[in-house]
Amino acid sequence: MVLRDVVNGTRLWRLGGSLLDVFSASTAFWLAYFTAYGNQLLYAVPELGQKTLGFSAIFLFFFWLFSMHRGSWRYVSIPDLVTVIKVAAASVAAYTMAAFVTSRGLHFPRSVPILSFIYLVIGLSSTRLAYRLAMERALFSWRDLDVSPPRKVRDVLLYGLTDNADSFIRANRRRAGSEFNIVGVLDDKILNRARMVQGVKVLGGLSDLKTVVARLARKRIAITELIDTEVGPDRQHLAELVEASAHLGIKASRLPDFRETSLLTSQSILQPKPIDLGDLLGRPEITADLEGVAWLVSGKVVLVTGAGGSIGSELCRQIAEYRPDQLILTDNSEFHLYKLDMEIRENNPKLNVATALMNVRDQGRVTSVFARFRPNLVFHAAALKHVPIVENDSIEGIKTNLMGTRNLADAAVRSRVKNFVMISTDKAVNPTNVMGATKRAAEAYCQALDLASPATMFTTVRFGNVLGSNGSVVPRFERQIKAGGPVTVTDPDVRRFFMTIPEAVCLVLNASAAHADSKRGDIMVLDMGKPVKILDLAQRMIQLAGFKPHVDIGIVFTGLRPGEKLYEELFDSDEVNRRDPDAPYFFASPRVVDKDVLYRTITALESAIANEDQAHAIELLGQIVPEYVPASHGMLRGNGHPGAEAEATTKKFTTQPKPAA
Repeated sequence: MVLRDVVNGTRLWRLGGSLLDVFSASTAFWLAYFTAYGNQLLYAVPELGQKTLGFSAIFLFFFWLFSMHRGSWRYVSIPDLVTVIKVAAASVAAYTMAAFVTSRGLHFPRSVPILSFIYLVIGLSSTRLAYRLAMERALFSWRDLDVSPPRKVRDVLLYGLTDNADSFIRANRRRAGSEFNIVGVLDDKILNRARMVQGVKVLGGLSDLKTVVARLARKRIAITELIDTEVGPDRQHLAELVEASAHLGIKASRLPDFRETSLLTSQSILQPKPIDLGDLLGRPEITADLEGVAWLVSGKVVLVTGAGGSIGSELCRQIAEYRPDQLILTDNSEFHLYKLDMEIRENNPKLNVATALMNVRDQGRVTSVFARFRPNLVFHAAALKHVPIVENDSIEGIKTNLMGTRNLADAAVRSRVKNFVMISTDKAVNPTNVMGATKRAAEAYCQALDLASPATMFTTVRFGNVLGSNGSVVPRFERQIKAGGPVTVTDPDVRRFFMTIPEAVCLVLNASAAHADSKRGDIMVLDMGKPVKILDLAQRMIQLAGFKPHVDIGIVFTGLRPGEKLYEELFDSDEVNRRDPDAPYFFASPRVVDKDVLYRTITALESAIANEDQAHAIELLGQIVPEYVPASHGMLRGNGHPGAEAEATTKKFTTQPKPAA
């Protein structure tokens, strides 16, 4: 019933528009004669009424022939105006020919066809443009009337005189109850400084932001947001935009990339998205080697451990896109496994998905799951990763990160898994904490099997911190900023490698697909660009939230936690590394642990773990990883930088918000 009413209403609107166009044609024809004859029109031109009806009939024919009735008045554009010109020209030409054929042009001055064409184009165009202007509320603004706005709106500036800016302004005007009042545009190109887009002026460049905001403030216009409209903006440029906005207490955001159709909704163009930390990383975004990853995954039975975690869940999402024969999700958390299972099935209804509750520390359960599903490819993402927690409960870290990896690796060899991919960390290089040492020991175990097992290829992929992963520094900073601060940073000089979760997983898949080019026992190390100071990260997050660091939100330095280093590194100084110049990863050849010594030490470790003898367990771990030097021994190494006394780093420094003036 509702649909029928809508259809009937649309037909009535079209009929009304068509009648108005016919009336415009009749009026244009009559005005042409009136212009030619003046007040003597009724006496000098016989049968003017019939002539007007004839012209209107010819117009109606071409009106339907050129499908002019299908055009939308609300979205009238240049192609629609071209159609108007075609219809007007065809109508006048046809009537002129008919007039000379039937009456040899009697009472048909030469000026009438020309004037009829001009008046008809003006009449048809003006009605459409007036309707569009009215619908887009472009004929007037509540600010022109100097009255209070009829609704709550935000005064915003756009950056970039682009097609996206044009589309955003158009869409914003058409939408009833829009929350944006677009005051002006900023653009750094000199040629664009004096231009306008959809009636909105270019007010200056990014360097003029402070001046523009101050000038608008004197007109009682308070800018609250700067929206970047560029397509694929440079990350460094986005960082400059965020910093400039934050100094003025203005929120910075950007329009979504309309090339990424998966991100679009019907309201995407009207909803700028916040600029996030991933947009500000100082390097190009990583893209997948689609052909190589498809070869690795497509048609295979793929098992993922730790599937409910940040890296594991994103691995499953990306793997699902490459159509494996079966995807097996394993995790020891029922809740996380349930959530991921529902998501993967909903987004990939044709994918064969299976789940298995499995703790990698349970050797019997691991063996059972491998025997049941017989995977071809395994991604091992399950681990305990929080340095201070593992430092306090070292035995638990050894159980999961080393013994769990051993259980999985042995099961993979017995099941003749073709590829086993272990996800490691930069903390495994010259470790100063138990977590890093256990991951390096797990790397060593996979290396030993890679050299000894002809049927199963083991790939270890090493990378650094991931933005937004569970328990990472980013969610903690977000909570602290939301609470009004202060933001806690361990040390002003601490640095870490960072990448986004999708980038990390994309590189893991790329590196895994390329492992055929490496030697047995090699480790894949992802190129993560330059390390980022955590202090800079905290300041950038405060700016992204629209605050000024050290002014609106304070920063407190709390000192390094047990086991933490000032600097992380991707390679040991003894590791030989090589790289394909076009590949976003390195091949590293670290020291290989003797297999027999490794097995004997792990057997002794099992005994120490069973007796809850933490001191002996850490001592045995050090035999597998002799480069492991606990931070408590007094030196914090990393990246070739001189060590610093641990007690010196625990001194606290604080920057509190400055008092309001």
